[in-house]
Amino acid sequence: MTFRYLPDVALADVAFEAEATSLGGLFESCALAVTDIMVDPATLRATVGRDIALESDDADRLLYDFLTELIIAKDVDSLLFRDYSVEVASDGRSLRAKARGESIDRERHSLRNDVKAVTMHMFGIRHEGDRWRATIVLDI
Repeated sequence: MTFRYLPDVALADVAFEAEATSLGGLFESCALAVTDIMVDPATLRATVGRDIALESDDADRLLYDFLTELIIAKDVDSLLFRDYSVEVASDGRSLRAKARGESIDRERHSLRNDVKAVTMHMFGIRHEGDRWRATIVLDI
């Protein structure tokens, strides 16, 4: 699982590409990238777990909805996650995930950017050979 930032895509956004050998692994890589954009993950502990189950029309929309769930958890419940385990159905239309993290602690966590939303700009999943890849742009 890897990701890399894409510089100079937009001034008020952060863009990244993620990749993995499985669709579930791609979702995990994207979640780790979103976490890294919001907080230094080394400052997070895995003390709280959250189960996430989602269904959508296709894999692209499922990934969009999954990342949006992580942003909502930050905004509504003040939760940030550092560990992810994601299983995506073979048709790419549903997932079951486990996210582990903790409540935001401004004294201890090294907070970075306040991610507001996943955008549709450049958004997409590709299957290339034995790799799954995604391009994501986040509004900050």
